Amino acid sequence: MKLQRILTVAFVAVFALGLFGQNKASAAGTYSISCKNDAYGIHLGDIYLQAAYVYNDSNFGTTGDVGAATGTNGSDQYIIKSDQAYTGNDCLYAGSADTNGTAVVAGDVARVAVNAIVGAVSNRIDMAYAAQSSGASATGLSFSNQADGIAMSANGLVGGLGFWGDYGSTDMKNTQEFTNVRLDSNKYDGDTSSYSIGVDKAFGKALVGIVVSGLSTDLKTTFNDGTYKQDIDTYGIYAAYRTSILQIDLGMGQGDSTIDTTRRDLGNDKTITGKTTADIEYSNIRVVANFARGKFSLRPRLAYRQMSMDIAAFTDTRPSDDSTSVVGSGLLFSSGNSTLTTTDDQIAARTVDSETMEIGLNVVANLGKIVPFIDLSYSSEDTTKAKYKAEAGTDGTAADLAASNAEHSYTIGGGVNFMISNHLSGGIRAGSVNGRDDYEENYMSGSINLSF
Repeated sequence: MKLQRILTVAFVAVFALGLFGQNKASAAGTYSISCKNDAYGIHLGDIYLQAAYVYNDSNFGTTGDVGAATGTNGSDQYIIKSDQAYTGNDCLYAGSADTNGTAVVAGDVARVAVNAIVGAVSNRIDMAYAAQSSGASATGLSFSNQADGIAMSANGLVGGLGFWGDYGSTDMKNTQEFTNVRLDSNKYDGDTSSYSIGVDKAFGKALVGIVVSGLSTDLKTTFNDGTYKQDIDTYGIYAAYRTSILQIDLGMGQGDSTIDTTRRDLGNDKTITGKTTADIEYSNIRVVANFARGKFSLRPRLAYRQMSMDIAAFTDTRPSDDSTSVVGSGLLFSSGNSTLTTTDDQIAARTVDSETMEIGLNVVANLGKIVPFIDLSYSSEDTTKAKYKAEAGTDGTAADLAASNAEHSYTIGGGVNFMISNHLSGGIRAGSVNGRDDYEENYMSGSINLSF
């Protein structure tokens, strides 16, 4: 019985190690050469999509093989067996995993960016008109919470000008399943941070201002085992006009952006790097109705916002192969026919757009020193979806996942503002974006208000 238990434990251990080894191999290249090695990369023709292994006369003494293609490379004769893939199945069958991140996540970044910029300006406009309604025309400084962060404003400091600043943070995640690099997915996760600084002036019921904004995105792109980092800088103008019931505001702006990406060469496991720029344009318009009933106020709204991002063409740089792992007796190449350089990937220019039409409602209850509120909205969206690179070979599987295509979402948020004294107040807010295909977004923020 003791021997049986020992054998059982040994069998389980060997089986577990075998599974671990298989998982590790499927997650990393096992062929030691780049998918685009200049001698045997998949970009060199159909023969390399079927070739399995190279036998060199001087190394292995092999002169022929049934069903193999033959040829010469320099002074050596070689034979390429036709039953497997020399550069690796991952190189052949990867679509999204062999795709630069700009083709997959740039559309979502444009949507998050325009929401952050326009959201900051809209929040400022609402704060300015709220100050007017309360008769607070004197100089003052205030902080308020919003959907994605904390905002600050200063009213009437110099010549009736108002100065304000906003900071926000958002976590974003594509929730598609990722199993291995041979099956398409656009799974990613990460966060963005944004700021806006502006100055404006009221002319009766009108408000006119300028704004400078920045947004930084840091994503882990699981689909290609890489990263995507984008910094956006914009400047714009905005204007608003308010009557006793209706308020309308609009804005537009432009700017530029830098994008840095990485991904894994599925053949030799080295890091492919890319860097490019993009031109940015955005615009928005919003109409809000204001209704007050005792301690409650209702503000239904209809809004439209859009951003266009023109990404310049660039090069994805593949590092050369390592001679210590591919050249030598018994390895992939002899010194006579080795080619350790690689062919870089040329990434074409691309334009992505994000357009959103939103209908929403904000409900506030003024209960004295405690002011709870809820905010609900529904959005219809048209954002450029991910585009995967075509596979070099057909894997014959139906398990590939189509790129996410978000068409609508709804947001549920709420919180409470509170007053500690006549000069000090604050608030907390939380909410989530729901109903968007393969996407999760949650936010939570706090604020403190100081007036004088």
